[in-house]
Amino acid sequence: MSEKLLDMLNEQMNFELQSAYEYKAMQIFAYDIEFDGFAYWFGKQVKEELEHALKIEGFLLEVGYKPLYKALEQPENKFEDLLDVAKVALDHEKEVTRRIHEIAKAAREEGDERVISFIKWFVDEQVEEEDNFGKLVTRLERINGNYGGLYILDGQLAKRG
Repeated sequence: MSEKLLDMLNEQMNFELQSAYEYKAMQIFAYDIEFDGFAYWFGKQVKEELEHALKIEGFLLEVGYKPLYKALEQPENKFEDLLDVAKVALDHEKEVTRRIHEIAKAAREEGDERVISFIKWFVDEQVEEEDNFGKLVTRLERINGNYGGLYILDGQLAKRG
């Protein structure tokens, strides 16, 4: 496995941790404005991102690479409203997808079947992530700040499994 691919995977591991950090800030924002369902939903997202980072860490260790953890950047913590939060999250997921696709492309170019097989799960996962956040943005746009609609959606998000 090339050093380039290993470094790209290590960078993605760190970016998944940054993602968890970003979603934690969004969770706190939702708690602060008393939308506990949104906060719960973002808390689940935090856990998923941590799981993704650990999945990459495990793969790196299995192929004999010592993962290197980097300092995280302070996440954005000032948002206009829940729609703003959802749009920022969707943009973030699109960046994750872009990075995952870069790794997949590099693995194909190098013919590294281990990485091709491994990264496929993340490619598929990003379809779900962008769909979830895209639908959240759409619903919030339709609600258009109406508190009745926001509270209904908040209750639905509180039931995320």
